[in-house]
Amino acid sequence: MEEKTILVIEDDVLNMKLVNRLLRLKNCAVLEAENAEVGIQLAHKHKPNLILMDIQLPGMDGIEATKLILNHNNLR
Repeated sequence: MEEKTILVIEDDVLNMKLVNRLLRLKNCAVLEAENAEVGIQLAHKHKPNLILMDIQLPGMDGIEATKLILNHNNLR
């Protein structure tokens, strides 16, 4: 089975650790971003199979980040 790549965009360190551990138990490769800006860059660079994102993030919120990610043709 092919390993899936999941991008987690989360500013809470404990939540990030928990999600990361759970995903790794399912043999997923995990990319981590602590804010929306970094998450958008990682999404464009790595084209993950799934993005899990917090809505309330410092700076740009998750809703605005989702719009920017969806507007990028390579990620649809």
